Amino acid sequence: MNAPAISVSCKNTAPSTQKIPRMLGIKETSQLFGLPQHFIRQLVIKGEIISVKAGNRYLVNCDKLIEYLNGENISQTGAENDIHPIPANFR
Repeated sequence: MNAPAISVSCKNTAPSTQKIPRMLGIKETSQLFGLPQHFIRQLVIKGEIISVKAGNRYLVNCDKLIEYLNGENISQTGAENDIHPIPANFR
């Protein structure tokens, strides 16, 4: 269930490899893991798992959910979790 590594390059920078997190909606996440939707939603609302709000949906980081379910310490901070909202005028 590891996300694929991709090569990303920007103008005037050297290519780098970044791991893209696997993000799914609450319904898809609950179906994939066989957990109730309300359980996933409560974890999101309490901030116990890493998620991002996209419009009126929450997207759950499935890799971090696996870590949470395995009892590993989940941190909402750090470079790998540096998620910023996209401006409304982005195109």
